Amino acid sequence: MGRKIVVVTGSTRGSRTAWYMSRFLLALSGIRAHFLHPKSWTPHIDYAMDGLLITGGIDIDPQTYGGSEHPSIAKSDPKRDAMEMTLLERAMKEDLPIMGICRGMQLINLFHGGTLYPHIHDLELDYPHPHTPLPLRDVTIDRETRLHGIVGTSILRVNALHHQAVDRIGMNLRSAAHDRNGIVQAIESDDDRFVLGLQWHPEFMPYAWHSRRIFTAFAQAVKRQRQRK
Repeated sequence: MGRKIVVVTGSTRGSRTAWYMSRFLLALSGIRAHFLHPKSWTPHIDYAMDGLLITGGIDIDPQTYGGSEHPSIAKSDPKRDAMEMTLLERAMKEDLPIMGICRGMQLINLFHGGTLYPHIHDLELDYPHPHTPLPLRDVTIDRETRLHGIVGTSILRVNALHHQAVDRIGMNLRSAAHDRNGIVQAIESDDDRFVLGLQWHPEFMPYAWHSRRIFTAFAQAVKRQRQRK
């Protein structure tokens, strides 16, 4: 039957570092990865997919979710939005494991009817909001969540490369982590489905034990899905 396949999405230009590192981390658990971007994606093709990983990158176009334009949104790609929304719909219908990173987490939230803060720095923040690829900020993992069960701790040191964030959480989702400003840093399904969104980039920290645990948990969910089929 061969190894199971996770579709990893990204932009036509860029996204390659996220793709290579995600492919590497999935391969550690015996999972194949297939990269799709707007120019390689054909809407009516039924791609082999046992799990879906939506990576970070450019902002989601406000027209995709009925939001308003904001001067901080320098680049967007409606074709990428459409591709990922279509793949998300299929993954949800087929009960496939789903993980979203940064932009991917935000898209999952929008798919479920949630909303976004267009620019974090427009908010009244009690603490600085850093922008760094290094694990220099603390996030608090909420107890009694799937994410807490995966990492086994309440505090993680992570990176931060986002300027937008989840505002209202979508239906059938719950917050799983937050930062010192109270901004949501992870979301997950409120039932037993594996739907996990992370605002930070674990693929850029393969040296971190918790990054590997998160990818391993996602891979294991993909393999369990195989057994149910």
